[in-house]
Amino acid sequence: MMRAPNPLILALALMAPLAALPQPAPDQPAADPWATSFQPQPFHLMAEAVTDRYAGRLVAAETRPPHPAERALGVELVYEFRLLTPTRSILNIRLDARTGRFLEVAGRGQLEARRRPAER
Repeated sequence: MMRAPNPLILALALMAPLAALPQPAPDQPAADPWATSFQPQPFHLMAEAVTDRYAGRLVAAETRPPHPAERALGVELVYEFRLLTPTRSILNIRLDARTGRFLEVAGRGQLEARRRPAER
């Protein structure tokens, strides 16, 4: 006959992994959940993604708040790049800082500056 497990031992076994989690110091306030859950992509990797997709030289880069339409898509922060193309046009490129998704590319010469897969 199989014996039923002791409920106290079962409860302790289930709680053991929770004890291994880091606990905030008692004198420090708990961290803001948004600050710990929001993980943007590294800025330099997003700059590489832009120059991998478009030929040219980055001349400006900054973080921006999302436009209302971007916010409706769940975007929390935007990386905005300005790229000088080989034909001397400026492209304004906006990426979702969290996912790296291209949100908008504006400016003349987009098609000419777009790198083909063989060029990447």
